[in-house]
Amino acid sequence: MSSKPTPHLIALAAGDGIGPEIMQATLDLFREAKVHDHVDFVNVEMGKSVFDKGDSRGMTDSAIRTTEDCGILFKGPMETPKGGGGKSINVSLRKMFNAYANFRHFKTLPGVTTVYSKAGINLDMTIVRENIEDTYGAVEHLQTHDVAQCRRFTTRP
Repeated sequence: MSSKPTPHLIALAAGDGIGPEIMQATLDLFREAKVHDHVDFVNVEMGKSVFDKGDSRGMTDSAIRTTEDCGILFKGPMETPKGGGGKSINVSLRKMFNAYANFRHFKTLPGVTTVYSKAGINLDMTIVRENIEDTYGAVEHLQTHDVAQCRRFTTRP
């Protein structure tokens, strides 16, 4: 008798603003595609609600532990606090989990009209962008009222 494999656990943060709506639609698609036969999602508290409680990281200790235990986080769009020196939760997550590469694949899809497809250009390209150093280093100094200096650091790793 074979037993059903243990589903992979994935930390899930719905996001802020339109994030929960987007996440629900995505989870509905996952359900239809039977993704839930292979994974279980574990809700974690991140984003605006955590910032509003005074946690400047935008994520609870429990959310960090759960994400570390799962080894993967699936998240919706997250709001960055305006003013007051709050850091972007997206940049904080990238740095915390060393997610240094932003991988984007662009491909023309049949039946989807774009300015490129109208011009007869079929796209199939990938862009990999460094995600935690360079201008994300946030080493900035106000030189005068009108001039700010930003240093960009890129390490060998």
